[in-house]
Amino acid sequence: MDTRTHRTSAILRTITAGAILAVTLASSSGCQVANQAMRADFTDFNTILRSNETQQMLLNLVRMHDRETPLFLQAGSLTASYESSIFADSSASIPAGDPSSIEIGGSYRFSSKPIISYTPVEGKEYVQQFMAEITPQTFAMLVRAGWPISKLGELLVASVTLDSGERLVGRPSAPSNPRFREFFETLKASEERDDLEVLGRKDGGIDLRAGTLTIPIERIQFRSLFSAMFNASRDVQTPASRASWAKSTPGGQEIDVRVSDKPPVDALVCVEYAGSYYSIANDDIRSKDTLALLMQLSRIQSGPSAPAPLITIPAR
Repeated sequence: MDTRTHRTSAILRTITAGAILAVTLASSSGCQVANQAMRADFTDFNTILRSNETQQMLLNLVRMHDRETPLFLQAGSLTASYESSIFADSSASIPAGDPSSIEIGGSYRFSSKPIISYTPVEGKEYVQQFMAEITPQTFAMLVRAGWPISKLGELLVASVTLDSGERLVGRPSAPSNPRFREFFETLKASEERDDLEVLGRKDGGIDLRAGTLTIPIERIQFRSLFSAMFNASRDVQTPASRASWAKSTPGGQEIDVRVSDKPPVDALVCVEYAGSYYSIANDDIRSKDTLALLMQLSRIQSGPSAPAPLITIPAR
């Protein structure tokens, strides 16, 4: 074997080893890219779904304020497909009397295609989620979960019937509303003393006990989620140019939805509607809590109208 042939064989072996090395490096780098992308996408998908739900709730509060019909979409599925490809090549030139020249190249491509499908909430599911009254069990669960009793009373309670037979109505314009608020101030004071309890009875009922005061939750008439949202929508600000679009009625002041001609600088959530921007400020803790409660109620009341959102991520 002459020197040139020996050198050619060595170069071919070098090319093969180089190509294998290029593929190996590209594959290793590709796996890292794919893993990082899937971890980042999982966070992004979660953020997108939460943001969409929050904007939808705010948008429907604004619509209800303007006496328009709300529309709710429920995430039916979330799928993400991933595709990766690796390509490597190598070449060599062996001109006579010149040093050998070897070129090794490679490329890696990675892409993701997320798809989110939404289904309108209609029919029986709409009735169950938005029109049906909140149950005593749901109210008791929210109290036990730590939601302030005053906020629950303001948003979810339509009336309370006392042992004496007196009916206290939560509507701001009702004559008994001052007594209604006094009643929930009593519950709030007990809550602040860690003296508010939700207790089950032997007959299957539920009692709300605040110190020496005990009231069966069955004597409380609850609102539906739709009614709770409508009550909260009264506190949405109305642009002067559209004052005739909404009826001015007092709300519970548990949420402050601000309106502006330009997007706000710092907002938890913002939606554009009819040429104006409606938002809830990030430093408005009371409004943020109210929005969170409405969102949680929406999830609790929702029925199995569509499969739970799925994230399908291939392992390889």
